[in-house]
Amino acid sequence: LGTASRSSGLGAAPSPLVAYAASTAHGCVAKAMDMCGLGTQALRLVAINAHDQMDTTALSHMIAADRAAGLQPFFVVGTAGTVNTGSIDGLAAIAAIAKREQLWFHVDGALGALGMLSPDVAPRFKGIELADSIALDFHKWGQVPYDAGYFLVRDAADQLDAFAAPAAYLARHTRGLAAGSPWPCDMGPDLSRSFRALKTWFTLVCHGSDQLGVAIAHSCALAQTLKNRIEACPELELMAPVALNIVCFRFRCGEHQNADHINTEIVADLHESGIAVPSATTLHGHSVIRAAIVNHRTTPSDLDALIEATLTLGRARTQTLAMPRPTPAAPLMGLAHCMRLAFEGNPLKPLAHTLLARAETDAQDADALMDLSTVLQLQRLKEHGLATLSLALQVKRSYTLPATHQPSIRLLAIMTPGDLMANAPLPFLIENSDIALEMLYLLPGEPMPEQLPEHDVAFIAISDASPAHGLLEELKSAVSHWPRPVLVRPEGILRTSRVNAFELLQGAPGVLMPATVQTTRTALQRLCTGDGTLSDLLPNAVFPLIIRPVDSHAGHGLAQVADLPALAHYLTDSADSDFFLSPFVDYRSADGLFRKYRVVLVDGVPFAGHMGVSEHWMIHYLNAGMTEDAQKRGEEAHFMTHFQAEFAQTHQLALQSIHERFGLEYLVIDCAETPSGELLVFEVDPGAVVHSMDPHEMFPYKRPAMQKIFDAFRALLQRAAQGKHSPLCTAPA
Repeated sequence: LGTASRSSGLGAAPSPLVAYAASTAHGCVAKAMDMCGLGTQALRLVAINAHDQMDTTALSHMIAADRAAGLQPFFVVGTAGTVNTGSIDGLAAIAAIAKREQLWFHVDGALGALGMLSPDVAPRFKGIELADSIALDFHKWGQVPYDAGYFLVRDAADQLDAFAAPAAYLARHTRGLAAGSPWPCDMGPDLSRSFRALKTWFTLVCHGSDQLGVAIAHSCALAQTLKNRIEACPELELMAPVALNIVCFRFRCGEHQNADHINTEIVADLHESGIAVPSATTLHGHSVIRAAIVNHRTTPSDLDALIEATLTLGRARTQTLAMPRPTPAAPLMGLAHCMRLAFEGNPLKPLAHTLLARAETDAQDADALMDLSTVLQLQRLKEHGLATLSLALQVKRSYTLPATHQPSIRLLAIMTPGDLMANAPLPFLIENSDIALEMLYLLPGEPMPEQLPEHDVAFIAISDASPAHGLLEELKSAVSHWPRPVLVRPEGILRTSRVNAFELLQGAPGVLMPATVQTTRTALQRLCTGDGTLSDLLPNAVFPLIIRPVDSHAGHGLAQVADLPALAHYLTDSADSDFFLSPFVDYRSADGLFRKYRVVLVDGVPFAGHMGVSEHWMIHYLNAGMTEDAQKRGEEAHFMTHFQAEFAQTHQLALQSIHERFGLEYLVIDCAETPSGELLVFEVDPGAVVHSMDPHEMFPYKRPAMQKIFDAFRALLQRAAQGKHSPLCTAPA
C-alpha cells in the first residue's frame, strides 16, 4: 500500500485486503491477521492435497474469486515444514502464483528452513529462495535454547519503510554509541531488546553451519528409520507421510472404542516414564503420537526404546480397559461402531450371541437389546431386528452415547422406531469427539415426555418416511416452545419427500430435479392394460421411467422401465402397493460413465461426501467398483480435494438455492451433473449416511474431507448451544 498507510491506516486501501495460507498453516498466521487489524476472516485457508501440501490450483481459484468480489489479495504463506507432520508446501509453485498476482510471498520456515544447511535435505525446499520473507527458528534444528526466532527479508528497504521511526531521541550521530545506521529498532516493533542472538552466534562460531547441516540430515535419516520400524510392527500404524524429521503414528487398538484415549494416555505415560517425550496431536480426526526428532544426540537405540515403551504401555492400557467391569456390563456401542465392524468384514454372529447372552442374563439391559437390534439388521434380519428394538424400547426410551473426550456439548436426538434408515445416523458425525449424544425415541400419538434429558441442543433426527409423518406433524407444535435450540425442524424434514422436493426445487437456478409423483399399484396396472395414459399419471412424461416403492432405501426396488410391458413385469415381481414414478434422465458423461455425487450442506456450506463412478446408471457407492479401480479412486480424490474450488463453485447458486428452499441446517444431497451443466438432484435427505469408514490405505483422501464435515457439524452445534445460530424454519411459497 506504500508508506503512506503508516499514517493513514488501512482505511486508505482501495479495497479490503485478503491473505492466503494452507489449512495446515501455523496458528501464528491467523494471529498476525488479528493483531494487525485485518481480522482472521481476511485469511483464506486453502485446501491441501493428498500430500498435506497447499493445493495451488485451489489457491489460484480463490485469488480469482476474491478479485472478482472486489477484494485485494496481498499476501500468501507457504510452509516449509508443518508443525503436525513436517510436510512442505510446493514453494516454487506458490512463488510463481505470487509473482503473477503481485502478492508478497512469505515462507513459514520455523520448523524446516534450516534444512537448507544440509545438502541432502535442501532440495526438498525448492522455491524457498524466491520468498520475499522467511521466518525461521534456531531453537529447533539450530540446537539453541528458546527463544531464537528470526525473520529474513529480501529487500531491507521494505523492512525499514515499515518500522523505522524518526524520533528525536533516536537521532543518529557520527561518533559515540549512537553512531551508525540502521539500528535494530529500525527493523521491527521492539525499541529495546536483549541480546537474544548471542546464543545463536556462539553456536555458529563453535560448530559452523556445515555441522548443523549434518545434524539436520541425521535427524531426517532417523525419522525414516523410525518410519520403517513402525511400518514393520503390526501393532503400530503410521498416520502421515514422513517429509522431514516428524513421525506421526499410533498404537493399534483393534476395535477398541477408546483408541484415541489410549494413544493420548500413552503419550502421558511416556513423559512420566522419562523414556521419551513425544507430543500428542490430532490427524484426520484421530489422536496420534508425534515424534519430532531434533536433538543431535538422538540415536537409533533411542528410537528402539520409544517403540518398545509404546508397545508395552499400549498393551497394558488396552488390557486394563478390556477387563470386565461391574454392571452394567458394557455401554451402548451404537450404530457407528456396529456398522464399522460390518463394513470392515468382521463376523457379526459372535457379537450377536454375546449381546443376546447379556439380554438373557439381565432383562433390563436395554443397551444390549438396542445393539442387538442393530447387529441383526446389519445381518439382513430386519424383522428380528425390529422386534428386538421393540423389546429395548419397552425397557427405556432414552439411550446414551458418551463423548470420547471431555464432553462440551450435549446433543439430544429425537428419533422414532424403525429400521436403520428411519433416523439420521448422527453417531457417525460425532465419533471421537467431545459431543455426548442422547437418543430419545418417540412414538406417534403419544404425548411428549414431561421431563426431557438434559441437553444443550436438540436435533430432530427422524427421516422423512410415511410412518413418521404423523410424529413429525406432532413435533411441529412441540418444537415451537422447546426449552433449548432445535436444529433440523420437522417442517423442513417433511419438505424433503420426493414429491415435495420436486415441487420446491422448480425454478431453482442451475437445478434439475425430475418430476416425481406418488401413485398406486392399481393406477399403474390400469395404465398397463390401456386404461388411461402415462400423462394422466405423470404429465409430459415419456419412457423410460424410474420407479421405486414408497419408503424404500438404498436402491431397494429401484428400477428403470423402458415401456408398458416392462412396467407390467416390474409390478408382477414387486409386492409393494405404492410407488414413486419419475422420468429417467440420462446423465452419463462424454466417456459413457455415470457419476453420482454426495454433497453435505452444513448450515448452508457445501462439503464433499463421496463420488461414485460406474458403467451403470444406478450408482451405489458399494457396487460402483471404487475399491477395484484406482483410476476411479483418483477421480474421487480430485473431486473431494478440489471440491470447494471446483464443484462447489460451479454449482454455487444451485446449492445455495437448495439450502434456502429447504430451510435445514443439515442436509445431504445425492446428485449428478447433466451434460448441459445443471445439478441433477436425485434425493435430499438429512438422514443419509455420512461416514469415515473407508480404509485409509486405499482412500487416503477421505478422512481429511470427512473431518471437515464433522468439524463443521460440531461448529454448528456449538453456535446453536451458544445462541449464535438462528435456525431456518421457513421456505418460499
